[in-house]
Amino acid sequence: MRGLAAAAFLLLATIGGALAQGAPEPPQQPFLRVEAAAHTAPVARLATDGEGRILASVSDDKTLRLWDLPDGTLRAVLRPPIGTEAEGELYAVALTPDGRRAFAAGWTGAAWDRSFAIYLFDTSTGRLVARLPGLPAPVQHLAVSADGTRVAAALGGRAGIRVWDARNGTPLWEDTGFTAPARMVAFDPAGDRLAASGADGRLRVYDRNGRKTADRAPVQGGRPFGLAWSPDGALLALGFEDRLRVEVLAASDLRSLFAPDVSGLAGEGLPAVTWAHDARGGVQLHAAGYARRSVTPVAGRGIAAPGSSAGAAEARRDFVIRRWTDFGLGPATDIAAARDAIAQLVPLPTGGVVYAAADPGWGRVAPDGTLALAPRPPGADFRNTGVSLMTSPDGTRVRIALRPGDAPLVFDALAGALARDGGDGAGFVATRTGSARLPLADWRNANRPRIGQVPLRLGDGEFSRSAALLADDAGVLIGTDNSLRLFDAGGRPIASLPVPGAVWGLTIAGDVAVGALGDGTLRWWRLGAGRIVEQAALFIHAQSLRWVLWTPEGLFDHAPNGGQELVGLHLNGGRAQTPEWASFQQAYRALYAPAAVRARIAGDGAPARERLAQLGELRARVGRLPVLAPRSACAVTPAGCTPVAWDSRSLPADATALRLGFTVTDRGLGLGPLDVLVNDRIAVRAEAAAGQLQADVPLDAGANRVTTRLYAEDRALFAEGPAMDVRRAGEPEPAADAGRLIVLAIGVNQYANPALNLNFAVPDAQVVADTLRARAGTLFRDVRVTVLRDRQATRRGVLDALEEVARTTLPTDTFVLYIAGHGVRTEPDQRFLFLPHDATDTSNWATLRRQGIEDSQLVAAIARIRARDGLLLLDTCHAGQLTMDQLSALGNETGRFLLAASTSVQEALDSYDDRNGVFAFAVREALQGRAATDGEGRVSALALGEWVMRRVPQLAREKQHNQDAVFRTASRELRSFPIAVVPR
Repeated sequence: MRGLAAAAFLLLATIGGALAQGAPEPPQQPFLRVEAAAHTAPVARLATDGEGRILASVSDDKTLRLWDLPDGTLRAVLRPPIGTEAEGELYAVALTPDGRRAFAAGWTGAAWDRSFAIYLFDTSTGRLVARLPGLPAPVQHLAVSADGTRVAAALGGRAGIRVWDARNGTPLWEDTGFTAPARMVAFDPAGDRLAASGADGRLRVYDRNGRKTADRAPVQGGRPFGLAWSPDGALLALGFEDRLRVEVLAASDLRSLFAPDVSGLAGEGLPAVTWAHDARGGVQLHAAGYARRSVTPVAGRGIAAPGSSAGAAEARRDFVIRRWTDFGLGPATDIAAARDAIAQLVPLPTGGVVYAAADPGWGRVAPDGTLALAPRPPGADFRNTGVSLMTSPDGTRVRIALRPGDAPLVFDALAGALARDGGDGAGFVATRTGSARLPLADWRNANRPRIGQVPLRLGDGEFSRSAALLADDAGVLIGTDNSLRLFDAGGRPIASLPVPGAVWGLTIAGDVAVGALGDGTLRWWRLGAGRIVEQAALFIHAQSLRWVLWTPEGLFDHAPNGGQELVGLHLNGGRAQTPEWASFQQAYRALYAPAAVRARIAGDGAPARERLAQLGELRARVGRLPVLAPRSACAVTPAGCTPVAWDSRSLPADATALRLGFTVTDRGLGLGPLDVLVNDRIAVRAEAAAGQLQADVPLDAGANRVTTRLYAEDRALFAEGPAMDVRRAGEPEPAADAGRLIVLAIGVNQYANPALNLNFAVPDAQVVADTLRARAGTLFRDVRVTVLRDRQATRRGVLDALEEVARTTLPTDTFVLYIAGHGVRTEPDQRFLFLPHDATDTSNWATLRRQGIEDSQLVAAIARIRARDGLLLLDTCHAGQLTMDQLSALGNETGRFLLAASTSVQEALDSYDDRNGVFAFAVREALQGRAATDGEGRVSALALGEWVMRRVPQLAREKQHNQDAVFRTASRELRSFPIAVVPR
């Protein structure tokens, strides 16, 4: 049946395409999008499957997200074709009762079809399988009947509502008699009737064939919005967008029965309503929207209304859900639920409700009325803090608070550093919006800004959100909901540029403008020659302070503690094709270029152009990434292998591993290795070939987050494959086990080729190993140290030692690998290559590769080491060839913390104190107590990395030398771990 449905929908898509012959396809240029594993714009609508296991959410951020209930784990991200400005924004979603298909729509398809479309996704694969085109207005709301046979849509404008057969897309009936936008549609519990609300003030009820059985305006002059059927189908609850009022009506004739008590609430309306049960037989009525408790002093609605000066809600959850017992007749309680307006309430089959919020995010209220999950916005909220945006005189440093009440942060783009700022902003330039020579007025949250009496022309419905005067009062830059607009001193437009979110803050330093946007990004633009040209964008993850900085071409830099997964490239296919997606993490070796990014911000675009010329056509390469598809899965137990579904969350209690089967497809880039990661570290690395592939994946105690990736042949990009989040049935959280510290230290002073000899690599390896042993304290139940020196550190000797560590290391252990010696950058592929003791011939790359240990071999060896925590320390050099790019890529691929010496064109200084090199000296300092410690005197891997990064340049400068250190982690959920303890 699913295949027939998809075929029928595709037939409709083909007919729609034929009607729009000559219309353009979706834009083919890459779109750089933030991907923070959560919505970055207000959540518009929610939907659940019939059992309440899956939640679907859609947002203005142009994504449909699937979540597991009740815990709220992100399951998948589904992406429609997108364009500039509003194209691709999703306002409506509905799931079939079995959860296998999702309908989504909004401002979808208009940019190329000149009409709107509903997209149909297969939730198991994330693929766009069909679409319903040709709609005259954006879809505001979607609903699927309880039997899954019909789907209904509320349309904007005066287009009314439409109903289709959900199995094959056949139109069933429509009502075009609306004189204003339709707001919501809802099928009754039996699926026989459909109710629809409209901004024209009316509520309508239809039978199964579309015959109108009731039609009434319940409140004179009111604008109905949300509606919900009672569990028995006898009542309808109706919420209003323009007043604090809920009407409960008889479903048969829409006569008003009662209005629940709303005393004690303040705000503009209650557009979200629903009934839900408490799992004990009781039924409660819920309502929300712009409502706040009237005792809470607030300046206005969470999102500023056009023409108003209201700002964002405070960081506390001021917006409430009112919950009445006994079908709405009983006493009410208020649940503090969101920092911003609540758009929808959806009941759960297991009791309680989920709600969509503009925070952005969604939350869940438990059956007993307590808040189980609150919205978790991942990025900055600049709606209130944007006005405090400041920049250094050269525009390369910015100062701003991410959220109201937060301490300001300072980001130094040229140093790639983010720090908290406890000062008063001295040395930073504030925004100028006032000048006697250039009197700017009526620009804040208004659509008619002006200079003196001269109006500054904006687009229809476009509101100014921020402004900044140019140097010498030469003009003004206006930030709106969707554009930057540059005007001269006479009010004449000079240039404009679309932007991906409202510009809540602006400041200008010389010819550089910096803005704080509604998508949570900070952006740099250069002004000049009648143009506005974007230079770079920055996204900071509010909880972890991971950050990623990127240019419009996609070159990027990121925080030491991660961030490369926070942005990616969205590539459209055809109007009915699933877009391609590749995060920066997937294209790390191709796009990680911190020097080029920093030069671009400083005004030098040459390094970026040179790097891009080396890359070639990246879009074509991303579009031809290999495909890794799930085939089979079973849990390995002493009794055999028990089949499990890929979306299963539970495994047999005695499962020790997963046996995963894949189908591998080469789309033209060749095939590199397949990695299976468990809890963000490589657990299995296998060579892939087209066809079928199987891998046995050992499991950790407790929760196991299993992800997969398949590299292209040159290993510059990888495709993400299927993922699983599983744990054993009934297994408690693993007990805290100190585990062992396993250290493998390698140092090579004496090479078989004397021309390569060093002086301090062996002492460096010894001092790091000795210090780790001495500072282990009571952190570990045992410490095992192996040191390979000179002749022991042959190619075979190193690989054998790594294999021995893999054989004996347990998941509860902590592993440290220290390598001191020569490291080179291979040409032309620019990979890391360690030269062991027996490397002799350096005359050509082919010979060096045979004699050395390439990074792929190192990654494969590390992948077999099952230690939960791991730290790689690379103290290597060779004529300064190794750069931050290659070293960071190694950390990204292993999933381990990586700390390395030497960056750019620098040569690692062999000696600092005639005993040890700069890097080893700094590591020893950190482990002996110079690095930050916690309350128990423990030094974490994160503290070690931060100390060495700061200290190495200082020590090198003392010797009139330039040297840095690289500290990186690829862990998506940063979990540092203790590595040493300082005696008290």
